[in-house]
Amino acid sequence: MKVAIYCRLSREDEDKVHESDESESIQNQKSMLINYAIKENWDIYNIYCDEDYSGIDSERPEFNKLLEDAQSHKFDIVLCKTQSRFTRDMVIVEKYLHNKFIEWNIRFVSLVDHVDTLDKGNKKSRQINGLVNEWYLEDLSENIKKTFDNKRKQGLHIGAFVCYGYKRDINNKNKLVIDTEVADIIKLIYNLYEQGNGVTKIAQILNDKGILTPTKYKLSKGFNFQNQRKNIEYWSESTIKKILKNEVYIGNMVQGYNKKLSYKSKKMVNCPKSEWIVVENTHEPIITKEQFFKVQEIFKRKTKKCKNGEVHLFANKLICLDCGAKLYKCQNDRGYIYFSCKSSKKLYGTCTRHSIGYDNLKNLVANKIREKILTYYDFDNVPDDLFVKKDMLNQVKLLESQKDLLFKDIESINKVLKELYLNKVNGKVSEDVFEDLNNSFLFDKSDKQKEIYKIENILSNLREKELSNEFINKQKEKIVNHFIEFKELNYDIVNSFIDYIEIGERNKKTNIQDIVIHWNF
Repeated sequence: MKVAIYCRLSREDEDKVHESDESESIQNQKSMLINYAIKENWDIYNIYCDEDYSGIDSERPEFNKLLEDAQSHKFDIVLCKTQSRFTRDMVIVEKYLHNKFIEWNIRFVSLVDHVDTLDKGNKKSRQINGLVNEWYLEDLSENIKKTFDNKRKQGLHIGAFVCYGYKRDINNKNKLVIDTEVADIIKLIYNLYEQGNGVTKIAQILNDKGILTPTKYKLSKGFNFQNQRKNIEYWSESTIKKILKNEVYIGNMVQGYNKKLSYKSKKMVNCPKSEWIVVENTHEPIITKEQFFKVQEIFKRKTKKCKNGEVHLFANKLICLDCGAKLYKCQNDRGYIYFSCKSSKKLYGTCTRHSIGYDNLKNLVANKIREKILTYYDFDNVPDDLFVKKDMLNQVKLLESQKDLLFKDIESINKVLKELYLNKVNGKVSEDVFEDLNNSFLFDKSDKQKEIYKIENILSNLREKELSNEFINKQKEKIVNHFIEFKELNYDIVNSFIDYIEIGERNKKTNIQDIVIHWNF
């Protein structure tokens, strides 16, 4: 009889000196299994060893090589120390121990837990072992997750790579310090966007300057950093957006924005914003909070950029006084720039043009802003609705409570599913009853998960609104002081002061055109 010996260890042994050395634990497994094979007079075909691989990992190289050789029937027996050394995945237990190995006429034996597929009465024991092994991994995964989350909540950085613009503190690997070589690039990106440049234009500027992308920069520093994007040579819109929306640049540690789909899968999925772990003031900021939140306000307006990537002064600000449609920037053959209602007769036939010249509107708005600054602005009369309303806070508490209850329900369902499966394995529940109950519980679990997702989206929107209101209240005076002596109107000024402008149709007899400015304050 030919035997294949399989050994596995999930982490490096402390006695290892070099990466190429085998750990003492692997050696012990080999020694035990070789002695047993000699005792049983089995010929050892090969010894397969996977070190630093989890028992749930189906991509273990030696494991897969063993399966290939088993299918070709190069040996008769697979020998392991325990069933969990072979796998901790219940699906693999069923697939190979109870199906493929029988089909290939391969016997499976493990010493410590006395598993032997030659013994038919041993099957239930093997299934229970597989189930316990899988539960162990699930519990271990949850414990590791909780440990990492606790570190994240303390503001400790636990990622493999730090965010562009920062590096690890040489005295504390969990703390970030500013990378002075590229910090000015972050500042440049924020300044360009605040000045009205779109993300496409900013990417073009950085590429023209020959500035290394974050991935290329990390590679230039010797980091083994991999990026799934095919093109890492040039700055992209998505990279610029991520930088402009990342709170790490105002000194906040933001982690937990993605997670593994499950402990069995390596696939990562994005988490809703409400699940992110944000700890404020953990490191030195590169960007001021005032500038950061101002950029977020600009993002919310989703202004449309011109062909050159720049934003015109009144982008997304002009509304028809009569029909409520937007006014779009136009230019005639002589180069005259004006705005016209989207629903005008020329386009759709449901409204008139409501046309106004670009320069005329620019001069009028500039004068009105100066009047607002110098005459009408009163810091003592701030509307109450700029503050976070109590009913909003109560709604958040209620939604959080509902979400906690749903999580508890899901936890209870998971426990019931485990007990149900165990009862099926022990023969207490028939296959038909198991399928009906299992499907019912899974359907209920899916409904509760969908409800949690809806609640998280609502919470995320409420928190963004709260943040926006707080920002407006704190920055009202700074905005005015910053622009009090402006010489020329620009997008930054218009966006800071004006919510939107309603443009009426010009009266041909009186030549009067109603223009209503709606202020941010």
